[in-house]
Amino acid sequence: MNEVNASSPIIESKFELFVSDVENSIAFYRVLGFEIAYQKEYGYTTLRSGSTVIALSPISPWIPLRWFGFLRYPPIGTEIVLYAERLEELHSALETAGYDPGPIELQPWGDLDFRVTDYDGYYIRVSEGRAISKSD
Repeated sequence: MNEVNASSPIIESKFELFVSDVENSIAFYRVLGFEIAYQKEYGYTTLRSGSTVIALSPISPWIPLRWFGFLRYPPIGTEIVLYAERLEELHSALETAGYDPGPIELQPWGDLDFRVTDYDGYYIRVSEGRAISKSD
């Protein structure tokens, strides 16, 4: 199935990340091409890049979120997959900004990608291509 079902009840999506430092999170996602779409006084921030929307919801700084980042890694955590063009450019931008993306690799299933974690330990895979290929 290559086309969006016109009768589908879901019309958009946004995922919300609970973060210990909104400004650090904004800085990370800006390197990936996201821009602030909306921000509330208490820090809740909505970011957008193309049709992808990420919300950042601040949590109390006393919660040691970063200590438990390893629990966010697959297979017990969640893998956030962002599909992008110019994979090498994004990889370089992350390195230049001081982040530590893994190597760009061709995966056994055919995707070229790299892995990186954000400030709070969310596991991000940046992959070239589309979420649903034309052959799916």
